[in-house]
Amino acid sequence: MVININKKAQTWSVDVVLGLLIFVGAFFIFYAVLNQNPNTKVKNLKEEASTVIKQVSSDSSQLRIVDGNEINLSRAGELKNLSYVELKNMLRIEGDFCVYIEDENGNVILINNSYRAIGSPDINVTGVPCSQK
Repeated sequence: MVININKKAQTWSVDVVLGLLIFVGAFFIFYAVLNQNPNTKVKNLKEEASTVIKQVSSDSSQLRIVDGNEINLSRAGELKNLSYVELKNMLRIEGDFCVYIEDENGNVILINNSYRAIGSPDINVTGVPCSQK
């Protein structure tokens, strides 16, 4: 009988150690996720914003809507015809985005006199979803 009790005690202790390892591992993962530096998130957002700006203004990009200092509205209209997922894949970014045009007073300018912006419907521009007309 004593031998059986020891075997059960050893099995139980292995289970406790395994459970403890899983708990500690989960704790460290949870801590790492919650303890991310907010500056890192801001840096990532700035990098993605820079990527979008480069894509829509680069001469070699198929997503270019800027010619010199002017917006090419027909090209912007072509981008509006793409689905958001297609456009996001072409831009090669992870986060959501919204491209809109403002005048010197900060007023949003309608593109092709019909829609405010191109991008995620989850983002609002002056209270209106980005992809809504």
